[in-house]
Amino acid sequence: MIRCMGCMAEIEEGQEVCPYCGYRRGTKVKEAYYLLPEKILAQKYIVGRVLGCGGFGVTYIGWDAQLERKVAIKEYLPSDFATRSYGDKKLTVYSGDATVQFEAGLESFLSEAKRLAKFNGIPEIVDIYDCFMENGTGYIIMEFLEGETVKEILAREKTIPFEEARKIMISVLNGLSCVHKEGIIHRDIAPDNIFIHKNGSVKILDFGAARYATAIHSRSLSVILKPGYAPEEQYRSHGDQGPWTDIYAVGATFYRMITGIRPQESIERLSEDNVKTPSELGFELPESIENAIMNSLNVKAENRIQSADTFCRVLRRQEEMERVIEEKKKAESMKLPLWQKLLAAGVGAFAILILALGATGVISFNPKEISSKGSKEALGESDAYAPDISGMTYQEAEDILGDMGLKLKINGMNYSETIKKDKILSQSPYGGDIVQKGETVFVVMSGGNQEVMMPDLTGLEKEEAIRIVKAQGLLITDEDISEDYDDFVEKGRVISQSVSPEEKIPTKTEVILLVSLGSLSEETAELTVPDLTGMTKDEAVAELKRLKKKEGYTYALGKITKKYSTEVEKGKIISQGLPAGSVVRTNEPITLVISKGPEMVNVPNVVYSQEEEAVAALEAAGLQAETESEYDSQVAEGCVVSQSEEADAQVAKGTVVTLVISKGERPADQTPSRPATTAPAAPQAPAAPQAPAAPAAPEVPEEPATEVPEDDITVVPADDITVVPAD
Repeated sequence: MIRCMGCMAEIEEGQEVCPYCGYRRGTKVKEAYYLLPEKILAQKYIVGRVLGCGGFGVTYIGWDAQLERKVAIKEYLPSDFATRSYGDKKLTVYSGDATVQFEAGLESFLSEAKRLAKFNGIPEIVDIYDCFMENGTGYIIMEFLEGETVKEILAREKTIPFEEARKIMISVLNGLSCVHKEGIIHRDIAPDNIFIHKNGSVKILDFGAARYATAIHSRSLSVILKPGYAPEEQYRSHGDQGPWTDIYAVGATFYRMITGIRPQESIERLSEDNVKTPSELGFELPESIENAIMNSLNVKAENRIQSADTFCRVLRRQEEMERVIEEKKKAESMKLPLWQKLLAAGVGAFAILILALGATGVISFNPKEISSKGSKEALGESDAYAPDISGMTYQEAEDILGDMGLKLKINGMNYSETIKKDKILSQSPYGGDIVQKGETVFVVMSGGNQEVMMPDLTGLEKEEAIRIVKAQGLLITDEDISEDYDDFVEKGRVISQSVSPEEKIPTKTEVILLVSLGSLSEETAELTVPDLTGMTKDEAVAELKRLKKKEGYTYALGKITKKYSTEVEKGKIISQGLPAGSVVRTNEPITLVISKGPEMVNVPNVVYSQEEEAVAALEAAGLQAETESEYDSQVAEGCVVSQSEEADAQVAKGTVVTLVISKGERPADQTPSRPATTAPAAPQAPAAPQAPAAPAAPEVPEEPATEVPEDDITVVPADDITVVPAD
């Protein structure tokens, strides 16, 4: 008997395909840097197939040969800093800063595993069996889980019933409460890191210490976050993180589970918050629990629930909670009234006088004496106050920040009624926050006032017209609806609208409708229905008026629907409900179907948006999205640099829009992040070590990719590492 490397079950030695899991023996690994199945670690752990990988590590199924049990093996392998050649066991770490960053992550990876091991037996925390260093990196041996993540459940079910979601989050908060008391922060709570075991128990996956340690040792490494679940302090390399950081992610995950909607990204909510409460979206839940969810989602850490225990008590209905409403810091327009300009000029003149006196020695001051309100320590030599750059262009802000030794990155786009398009809407850190020189300020750019295309509402029933107006983000109240008698429009249907169809207008524009009360005449007579096909609606009304004048009786138009057509010109009548030539009474309305022409859609503006959000916006608009990536020094990694179709252009439904996604700044050494089969070669110098060449991989079927939570990774002593200078 032998073990299947796909599920670790015993199978007959001659079997090529496992009868239990379908894994084919000898299946080729998907990436050259994965350990090959059947490798042995620590003389007792057998490595099986890859369960999943992320930017910081790889997780394998494994077998503990001593204790005869299935395990999960987590290997620290940050792909930006290290690799391995196909078939090798030993890891190759890139030289220079990559070595420092690799080692910082490795140390955290192993130390946190040891700290988490003390929680073995706590139901919500995955049991840690062993951790050690080998092959120039680190490994954690842990409990093997069978079940599915909340992310997989949501992909299938869209939402999770409130009571079920509440019980899951109580378990998550119980687990976090235990680790928070030991000073451990998860930093990556999200649907893919909450696991529901097949027995119904809940487990928290993938603590992020190695990811965090690697990031804080790097000025250039992009912050690795899940949009919608990360609080604003995680966008800053020196943001103050604590239990409140996990609380935000718990609230965001809970919100996603019960509403099916991922919350707006925290950095975009700094100035304009569009997150609606679950009850506003039509979901019923206890008021106190809704307050707790929304409080946990407050952008400022001090306005959130501060502990997992408090949140848990509210979910258990042991404690009531009032809503904490945040006052958003509105970005101000750069245009100032005259009196403010005069005041600014006076202040400027005074500032120049003070600087002149300082330069001549008449007065003096020490920058180190300046400190923020309530701070205990003065600014250090490498510290500075972040300037308020809201309302500025990218170039204006970059010039100011560059003079202060700070960097600038675009990390999203949001619409604004107050800030013009392509001006900075919000920033993190805030203006006035203490930052270190070399730190990056992340900004959200304004897309200007969002516009929509006014739909044609004439002929629609009043209720349907109101629903469409509100769905477009436009405003309508009972006072905006007036009624009048009309001989040609059926009672209860729209006669006219205040905004012309297909006109582009800002959201929140007020729309006024005139609705028909029907005809004043109660007379009925037998009439022959005219042929209206091929006419426009206005031509049809004119024809009915002509017939009324000629015959003295009224024809009424009923429901008007529109249909896409490649055969009938836009605006022309395709068909009518009452056949031409048929004899009817005057109180029988004629329904019409009018051509909308070929189906066209508006291209949304997705520049600066996160890739996932941009693709979703294009697909929601009826377009297809394709992506390509390139390095960009201005736009943060994962955000859209440009789109192939101009925003607001009208194109045929199904058109492919190509998005260019930022890969972040181009590395100075141009080292590929994931070499295909070999480690990077050393320069051709006599003393430089040469990375081993990759042997040809056997021609066997490729293993299907399995998406698994991102893992943390660690570093190894210098004598255990083959250091290869970056190209």
